[in-house]
Amino acid sequence: MASVLCISGLDPSGHAGLSADMRALGFLGIECLPLVTTLTVQNSKTFSEFLPVPADLLEKQLGAIFEEQVPDAVKMGMLGSADIARTLVNFFDDKKIDIVLDPVFKSTTGFGLVDDELLELYRTELLPISRLVTPNALEAMILCGMKVENPEQAKSACQIIFDMGPGSVLLKGGHFKECRGTDILFDGIEYHELKGIELELNARGTGCTYSSLIAGYLALGMDAPKAVNNAKLALSRLLQGAENSKSRKLDFNHKLSPEENTVWHELNNAISSIISIMPPEYIAEVGNNVAYALESASGPEGICSLDSRLLLKGNKIVTLGRPVFGRQSHVGRVVLAAMASDSSMRCAMNIKYSDENLARIENAQLKIGSFDRTGEPQTSSSMEWGTGKAINDLGYVPDAIFDRGSIGKEPMIRLLAKNPAELLEKLAKLTESGK
Repeated sequence: MASVLCISGLDPSGHAGLSADMRALGFLGIECLPLVTTLTVQNSKTFSEFLPVPADLLEKQLGAIFEEQVPDAVKMGMLGSADIARTLVNFFDDKKIDIVLDPVFKSTTGFGLVDDELLELYRTELLPISRLVTPNALEAMILCGMKVENPEQAKSACQIIFDMGPGSVLLKGGHFKECRGTDILFDGIEYHELKGIELELNARGTGCTYSSLIAGYLALGMDAPKAVNNAKLALSRLLQGAENSKSRKLDFNHKLSPEENTVWHELNNAISSIISIMPPEYIAEVGNNVAYALESASGPEGICSLDSRLLLKGNKIVTLGRPVFGRQSHVGRVVLAAMASDSSMRCAMNIKYSDENLARIENAQLKIGSFDRTGEPQTSSSMEWGTGKAINDLGYVPDAIFDRGSIGKEPMIRLLAKNPAELLEKLAKLTESGK
């Protein structure tokens, strides 16, 4: 199992710091090695004081950890004192290990957490040993001394911070006045904009969670751009889930197994691409969903699908959903029926039925099957019976299966694929064929 050493403060209210680190890494199925730098007195409303642990004790703990195992990555959050910072620099200076440095200069409530000596150590010694540094706009302003209120200013700040020595800079845009939620990743050569969804939710611990997710993906062997992108997508879904439940705590669902983790992230990564290439005329009246199954899936518990469908808002496709396992869905039953004939066909998505959409599929030279709902036995499930009948009639699993509906049943087309990447390829083909 991959592991990440998380070095940060302890929040007794359980929202931020090591509590958030442990939840984020547990969500990815990665072992968290927690190392406390500071004890804090805080809750969701106030932050009144903190006490750094003795630096020599921290050093002994580091030695004990590395005596038994070398973590795959390190995440540093709140440090608490210049002595602790020096101890960490001395310990990690000669070690080839990916460090994600998440500067924590102020609490959410505005309590100062660094003095001038510690701030100077960030600039001169901590940044140079870091693979990636993840300041928000306020922290970037403190580091480089310039206003950071939009992506363009963020790019200038990234260059200044990059020149202080880290491998890459991720400047988080949650505090931007313009394009809020857009992050800027700079590796010294290219700037990458990672757009996010603007939410009113002010959940605590999001910065800790974000940096820990990035460290987790680095521990799994991803490069920095891919690790950041995956973490951004995962955090967006967690934030949306919290907003839907009106909670200030991120909803981490349940700990994923390695196979569930792979399926979840392949589907999660595909959602934004699906939304970006899919025309509005593909959205069904009841909305669209996407499902992706574990290789061993035999029921809903093995199917990952969105917990809120793709819908039209004006002429824009949106969703507040995130991938979850175990949710009953029509497309999930389509996947199970397809897998009964071909176990490799583990992914499906419904799109609106229309003569135009059917013609697009034909023009894209995708194979099509169909069924008639009027022949459905009363004791069977429409999706499993209809999908199975279309497959049996053809003798193979096609790229798409449609029906023209019946009383109270909307007509529908379902695209079938081996995985989300292949589903995207097919969706792109039929979208291109309709131009």
